[in-house]
Amino acid sequence: MKSKIIFIVILSLTISTVLPAGHTVAQTGDEMINRVEMLEEGTLDMPAVQGDEPGSRTAQARKNDTTTISLGNRDITIIEANGKTDISISDRGRMDRSESYRRSRPFRGHWRGIVIGLNNYVNSDFSTSLGVDMDYMELRAARSVNLGLNVLQYSLAISDNNIGLVTGVGFEYNNYRFSNDVSIIKENREIVPVWYDDPGMSVDRSRLRAIYLNVPLLLEFQTRHTSRARRAHFAAGVTGGVNIGSNTRVVYKDNSSRSRERIRDDFYLSPFRYGITVRAGYRSMNLYANYYPVALFQDGKGPELYPFAIGFSLLNF
Repeated sequence: MKSKIIFIVILSLTISTVLPAGHTVAQTGDEMINRVEMLEEGTLDMPAVQGDEPGSRTAQARKNDTTTISLGNRDITIIEANGKTDISISDRGRMDRSESYRRSRPFRGHWRGIVIGLNNYVNSDFSTSLGVDMDYMELRAARSVNLGLNVLQYSLAISDNNIGLVTGVGFEYNNYRFSNDVSIIKENREIVPVWYDDPGMSVDRSRLRAIYLNVPLLLEFQTRHTSRARRAHFAAGVTGGVNIGSNTRVVYKDNSSRSRERIRDDFYLSPFRYGITVRAGYRSMNLYANYYPVALFQDGKGPELYPFAIGFSLLNF
């Protein structure tokens, strides 16, 4: 019996030496010595073993001696029964850390931030090649910039802390850079082109800008990782937008003089729209794609064009 108790003490001291700094031993040295003396005398209460007579503490101590030693986040359980010794070590800290992580790090989506991309649109046949009746709307796609400033975000967890709903508020600036020397105006209750093709005139740039206030509703999935910065994420959903401003701007040269024209108007743009959005990313790489089934212009007021945009997140905050 004494050899087994000495083995237990040596085992406990060995484990305590390999624990990280800062861990405390739940049982002091005096408590362990007292426990050993009680085991030797048979005065320590032991759990009942089938077949023992009630009240026979000495018989319980001889047939089934159970000792539990707590060292930091580890529990060492030593059971002596029927001449055999069973030692098990369990880690309480692993489950505690997982529960603490779920409580302290709730689900947070990836809507808020600054995004930058490119705008374009397709016709009713989902083609970016426009017909002769709307060729004045041809774009320089590489210079038609889509800029988003998403300022508010609210996240609601659905499952644990990696699946949830995301909503918020954001502003979207859609710049459509025309490839021809042309702009647009309202005339006779519809949109018509204005060409800058007089002799001695050359256009540096011409664009249409439409600004929207957007509210999204996204379902987002995130991979499980203890560091949120290392989680991959995927989100899909819809955005609803309202047009809050639009204008055209033309910069051109007329012989040797440089001129600018800027017109603020609604240009018969659709006042409300909804879109389908898909977003995905990992760490600092975040991509998005938006498509709007609502036409850019009101029905019968302008060419039938459906906007879309692709880009990436420049900054998340």
